[in-house]
Amino acid sequence: MTEQQEAKRSQKKGAKEILRLGEKALAYRRDILTADQVEKLESAVNELKATLKQKIIFIGDLEEKAEKLDFQLKESGGLYYHKKSWVENIEMLMVAAIVVIGIRSFFVQPFIIPTNSMYPSFYGMQPNLYEEQEDVPSFLERGVDKLLLGASHYRVELESSGSLYLVLQNGGSFRPAQATFPDGRFFIIPNSVKEYVFEVGGKEHILQVPAEFDFDTLIAKKFAGIENLRDLPLIVSQDQGFTGNRLKLSDKTYKTGDIAIAFDILLGDALFVDRMTYNFVKPKAGDPAVFRTGSIDDFNRKLGTPVRSFIGEDKYYIKRLVGEPGDRLQMIVPDSIFTNGTDVRKGTPGVLYRNDKPITGKIAFDENRIRTEALATNPNAENPSKYPGYRAEGLLSNREIITVPSKNDSTNATGLNGYFAMGDNSTDSLDGRAWGFVPENEIIGRALVVYYPFTKRWGFSN
Repeated sequence: MTEQQEAKRSQKKGAKEILRLGEKALAYRRDILTADQVEKLESAVNELKATLKQKIIFIGDLEEKAEKLDFQLKESGGLYYHKKSWVENIEMLMVAAIVVIGIRSFFVQPFIIPTNSMYPSFYGMQPNLYEEQEDVPSFLERGVDKLLLGASHYRVELESSGSLYLVLQNGGSFRPAQATFPDGRFFIIPNSVKEYVFEVGGKEHILQVPAEFDFDTLIAKKFAGIENLRDLPLIVSQDQGFTGNRLKLSDKTYKTGDIAIAFDILLGDALFVDRMTYNFVKPKAGDPAVFRTGSIDDFNRKLGTPVRSFIGEDKYYIKRLVGEPGDRLQMIVPDSIFTNGTDVRKGTPGVLYRNDKPITGKIAFDENRIRTEALATNPNAENPSKYPGYRAEGLLSNREIITVPSKNDSTNATGLNGYFAMGDNSTDSLDGRAWGFVPENEIIGRALVVYYPFTKRWGFSN
């Protein structure tokens, strides 16, 4: 008599999977099967279950009961048996997608800040310039920076020798372009970029950077130690007979293989936006709010707002709310600002008033006021906080008073409340001063937490 062998662990696991499918098919198809089919399927399920409960399970017994249930499932299991793995994977992905869409629609939504209009409260894309060629990171170092900081590396490595020029494009520093594979969004989706053309020894070298990135300032800093690229000819001598078609960037003679410029672009702060709170409470002045821009232009047309510009597209913006429905807002420039030599090339510093008092309650409000007051006393004052001071322009020109629209106002033809939003970095923010008020139904939520990159700003937002 042949000695029976005990079933292996893998065989027991396979039998348990068949049993699981049998119980599932029985539970879901009992009401559509005939009584005879139910009886046979239930009997096969119970027999395999009893076998699996034994202390010692022999291979022969296990195979017999598993094959019996397998036969009944082929007869009566329908789609609950012998599903292909890709079907189950699609089901799993669909469920996951539904969960993600639900969370994004009702609870939190991810959002990446591209620009620096909210700096230093939130960072947009930031440059890290390598001044010397030996400072350029290795491949491994770039990988670590990519993981921790979301850093993308850029460089112009020369394939020729001679003087370095920036070829101007229709009077500007770059030309708009579309990045395609493998540099598009998610590698395959075309993405808007700025395309810069450098020339050395008659050979062009092309560099593409994200459309929102301020590469002009980086070029000016690298080659002239200034912020405004337009002022570079005042620092770097141009060729005799300079026509304005190309800009000489340096007096240095470059060689093949030199790196003319190398830098990283650090990813802007990635946020989770709280979409739920505003379903229960109204947005408040001081909230860093995310909103859509699609109906802002039409809203302000109906209000008759004397805007300086229209947005013209439907995008997500993040700004800080500075005015609620019915609020009176005013920007007052200290008199000394006009006479003490304060740099006003990026706007005239002023103190923002809300309902006849300097706005307060948030760090950004207080620091912007402190900066303006410091400039009023000393135009060369240091700026440890990095907040530049609010700037008086557009709807908030010096001493102009605006009232934030309220739906209770009989002159408001929209029937909606409005809010006024500004960037914390007033010198580099296209905000409500230019395009007007934000309708309440476009406000999505408030910035909740910075989840990436892993910097000192990681955590709950202010």
